[in-house]
Order: sequence, then C-alpha cells, then structure tokens
Amino acid sequence: MNTVKGSDISGSFKSGEKSSEDWQFGHPLPVDGCLIMLCTDGNAEFSINSRNFSMTPGCMAFICFDMVTVPFSASKDFKVHCLTVAFNATQDIFFLVTSNRFWDFIYRTPVFPLPDDLLDTATQWFALDRWLSSQCSEAIKEKTLRNEAENFILVMAEQVEIRLGMLGENPSKNRAWTIINDFVGLIDRYYAVHHDVAFYAERLNVSPNYLNIITKRNIGTTAKDQINIQIERVARMLLDTTDLSVKQIAERLHFEDPSYLCRVFRKQTGMSPIQYRNHLRNNKLPSA
Repeated sequence: MNTVKGSDISGSFKSGEKSSEDWQFGHPLPVDGCLIMLCTDGNAEFSINSRNFSMTPGCMAFICFDMVTVPFSASKDFKVHCLTVAFNATQDIFFLVTSNRFWDFIYRTPVFPLPDDLLDTATQWFALDRWLSSQCSEAIKEKTLRNEAENFILVMAEQVEIRLGMLGENPSKNRAWTIINDFVGLIDRYYAVHHDVAFYAERLNVSPNYLNIITKRNIGTTAKDQINIQIERVARMLLDTTDLSVKQIAERLHFEDPSYLCRVFRKQTGMSPIQYRNHLRNNKLPSA
C-alpha cells in the first residue's frame, strides 16, 4: 500500500484513493504520520496492534504512525478515499485536538462505522479535498489541505464526544477487565512517551503492583511486558517499512539511550534491531 492514486502534494498532505491493488498483504503499512480513510466499495481485513478489524462501505479509519497495521485480505472491488499526513503535521494535529475521549476512542477503535449524517459529512469532505487537490495552485494546496484536515478532525472529535455511545463503546465484564481495557487503550496512545508502569497506574488510580497482578492474571503478561511488547511491535514495523536508523527510531520512541531500545527489542525477538532488519531484507531478496 505504498502509492496513492490521485493528487500527490509535494509536502505534508497527500490526497487520493486506494484500492485492493495497493495493499501489500502480510506486511505493516508504511504510515509515516497518519492515514485517514473512508471506505466506499468492497471490504478489507487487517490487524491493528494485534486486534482484527473489518473495513466495509461507510467505515472510517484513523491509522496513526504508532499503530502496527497489517492488511490480510481485500476484495477486488475494495476502494477508499484517503488522506495521508506526514509525521510532523500529524504531531501538530495531535496537539490541536485536545479531546482525550476522542484519542482514546481512536486508539481503541481505529476503524468504525459512521452514522448516516456523519457519513454524508465525511463524503463531502473528501470530495472537497479532492477538488482542492486538483484545482488549487501548488502554492496553496498544502495550506488548504492542512486547514481542511484540521477542521475535519476537530469536527470528528466533537462528534465523538457527543455520540460516543452510538459509535460502539461496549461495557467491560468487571472492574478488573475495565482497568485492563483502559490500560491497553492508554498503552496504544502513550507507550511512545511513557515506558513506566507507574504512569499508567496513576492514570488508572491503582498501584503499579496491582496493575501488574491483574494484567498477569487476565492476559498472561505483566504490565511492563505489555508496554515493551507494544514498543517492540512498532520498532519492528519501522525497521520493516522505513530506512530510519536505530538511533532515529529510538528518538521517535523517546528513548534517550538507543541501547535500551535494543535490549527491549532483543528480549522480545531474540535479535538486535540491526540483525532483524538484515534478516528481513535478506529474506525479501529473490532467490539466485
């Protein structure tokens, strides 16, 4: 899924369409910043942070750079409108939209069906987006798309706040499961900045020891291991889909010392990041 059919803006925003031909099945999507998609035809199946999602007509997807997203299959008629946003512009938008409930929802439910009125709004927004891409001069394309992207996400954030129950939030089984589900959602959002169990325990109003106990009891790993698993998944995705150095990946994941990232990665995979990248690329080479 490396190309976008449509206008290619020489900057932070790229607008167009994708189809089943653009998916590279079994490999993480190379999302540098954020990918916003609206499905118009067909269907696709993929995994996001080890959870399975289906995309069908009327579904919207917000895929952020720190989500490990792997497509598995798509129908021949699969088609989505899409906007890709580069890393720095994505960070600007993250700070612009301060609704915690919105980002918690997006990281917990990155693919979701839109109610009819929101679907109409999203369809019109993508149509305007495509018009701007094809009709505006090069000098103002990026500025207009940036403004539209920011405005659209602000509107979506407000609508999620208003309609959260309509968009599929299900009650958890009990208090322990509520804490664990909230913990997993917090990891999806904050793991790149906060690597310590204490941060998450404080947000959940429990002790770090209690969070470790119920996480181990219910999903088989400690809370710290769960954080490291997510770090390893994203590091592996960046090694697979980008040419970022180990130092650059460590910086993106907020490790002051790249060697600590290497230790986390080796514990999860049995290889150093460099060994993993070399092994991956050697295996992708065609046989002699």
